[in-house]
Amino acid sequence: AALGALCATFTLAAASTDAEKVLNNPVGASYSAELPQSNKTALRGSIVATTTEGETKDEHVVNFLLSISGLPSEGGPFTYHIHDKPVPADGNCTGTTGHLDPFGRGDSPACDKSKPETCEVGDLSGKHGKINSSAISSQFNDAYVALIPGNAAYFGNRSFVVHSADKTRLGCANFT
Repeated sequence: AALGALCATFTLAAASTDAEKVLNNPVGASYSAELPQSNKTALRGSIVATTTEGETKDEHVVNFLLSISGLPSEGGPFTYHIHDKPVPADGNCTGTTGHLDPFGRGDSPACDKSKPETCEVGDLSGKHGKINSSAISSQFNDAYVALIPGNAAYFGNRSFVVHSADKTRLGCANFT
């Protein structure tokens, strides 16, 4: 039994690898997700992803423009992620399942933003900073996500979720 547990642990550890850079995103590709307006919450916002040229002419990374307001005065810092599944028709954010994580990293230990390749692909706040106030307007590039259908890091058919510090899902929207 001890040998079986050791083998299982080794297999899980070996399954996790660093994320791969995606530098060949098609220039001009664009996806966005807009948090739905509701009488139940003041939370509003959107995230827009477009492909831009990187440091070299042949390097095309994803540029994000994040704009969120109406976050509660307590419960932060707030996190935001790309989740694996789209928001179901009933709007229940739990249906989006976990973070986009094609390389099997998992969410523990916490992401080290100085080493973004070691983070879950979908852990945007881990790589680019949490939200420490009721609103944010931010722009950042991410070389580990893809706007190429079929790529493991592709998120055009997935969702965007905003969480409180205790991981409660405050809002979610599909990328379109």
